[in-house]
Amino acid sequence: MHRKILVLLTGLVLALTLFVPVKAEAASPVYTISPSSPTYKKNMMNFTTYNKYTKHYYLLRTYLEQLEKSGGGTLVLKKGTYSITNTLYVPSNVTIKLLDGATIVKATATGTPKFKAASSIFQLIRPSRAYKTSVYGGYKGEKNISFIGEGKAVIDLKYMTDSIAIIAGHNRNIKVEGIRFQNMKSGHFIEMDATSGAVIRNNQFTGSKPSIKSNKEAINLDTPDKQTQGWSQQWSKFDKTANANILIENNLFYNLDRSVGTHKFSGGQFHDRVTMRGNTIQKMRQDAIRVMNWSNAVIEDNLIKDVDPGPDDGKRGILASGAINPTFRNNIIENVPRPIQFMPWKNSGPGSIYPVTFNSLNAANLAALETNTAIHYKEDFIRINKKYNQFEKNTTDFVYVQTR
Repeated sequence: MHRKILVLLTGLVLALTLFVPVKAEAASPVYTISPSSPTYKKNMMNFTTYNKYTKHYYLLRTYLEQLEKSGGGTLVLKKGTYSITNTLYVPSNVTIKLLDGATIVKATATGTPKFKAASSIFQLIRPSRAYKTSVYGGYKGEKNISFIGEGKAVIDLKYMTDSIAIIAGHNRNIKVEGIRFQNMKSGHFIEMDATSGAVIRNNQFTGSKPSIKSNKEAINLDTPDKQTQGWSQQWSKFDKTANANILIENNLFYNLDRSVGTHKFSGGQFHDRVTMRGNTIQKMRQDAIRVMNWSNAVIEDNLIKDVDPGPDDGKRGILASGAINPTFRNNIIENVPRPIQFMPWKNSGPGSIYPVTFNSLNAANLAALETNTAIHYKEDFIRINKKYNQFEKNTTDFVYVQTR
C-alpha cells in the first residue's frame, strides 16, 4: 500500500514539474543607427561639447554605454560616414556591424577647447571602467566582441599620426571580419595585447605612409609591458601577458610597412599559437611578417609578394626571432630578396633589459620550411643564424626552398 502511494506521489511531482513555466531569456537588443540619428534617448545632446564635429562620437558612445547596461547586444551602422573624434569603449558581448556603405572615419578636430581628438577609435573595455587604473590583467577583461562588415564597410584612419582603429587588451573571443582598414600613419590598424582567442578574417588592410623605422604593422601583437613602452592603456595591469590562439586568415595586406608582427618582446613571454593562413601580403616596405617570441606559430599557404629590397637588398618575407616550434609551410614568396630568415634578437632602447631571445626548431620544423616556394629571389635558401649578431657561414644553417 505504501509503495503504491509513493509511486502515485512521485508521478504527481513529475507531472507538476513538467508544467512549471520556464522563464525565457531576454533577447539581446539590436539598435540600428544612421549618421543622422539622434543619440540614444537624446542623451548628451545637451552637452556643450556636442557639435557637428563630435555628434557621431556621442551617437555611438551613448549606444555603447546602453549596451553595457543591458549586458550586450548589437549596434548596426547603416550606410553613411561616421566621423569619430574620440575613443569609443566597447563592453563585453557586443557586435558592431557595419552595413554596406558604412564608413567610420578618424576625425582630428573636435570643435571644442575642452578636449582634443584621441588617437584611437575603439578600445575593448567597458565604458564604466575605461578611466580607472589597473582594472584588468591576464585574459580577465572584456569578451565576446565582434566587428563585422557587410559589403563595402570601411574604417579610415585618414593618415592621422599614431592613430589606431582597434585596441584590444586582456580580452577573450574577439572577431574582426569583412572590413576594409585604410590610410594609416605610424600607428596600427589593430593593436592586440594579452588577448586569448581572436579571429581576424576576410579583411583588407591597405595604404600607409612610411614610419620612421618602417616597422609599423597593420596588426601588432604585443605585451602590456612598461619596460618595452609599447602599451599605454591606464586600465591595464601591465602584467606582460602574451596573446594566445590568434587566427589571421584570408586577409589582404597591401602597401604597408609590415603586415603582422611584433617589434618588442617581454623576456620569457611568448605569443602562443598564432596562425596566419591564406593571406595575400603585397608591397611591404620591410620584412613582411615579423615573428618575435612566438611559440607554436603556423604560417601557411600565404602569398608574400613585392617586398621592397631597399639599398641592402636583404628584406625577408618572414623574419623570425624567438620562434619556438614554428611551422612555416607552403607559402609562395615572390619578388622578395630573402624568403625567410631566423636570427637571435635583443631589444634595443626600451626593453633592452631582457636577454637575447633564440629560436628553437626541430626536425619537423625544418622539413616544413622546405615546402615554401621562392619566385624571383636573391637567395633560394632560408638562413638560420645560431649566434646573436653573427652571420658568418659557420654560425648559420641553411634550408633550401622550392623555386620557380
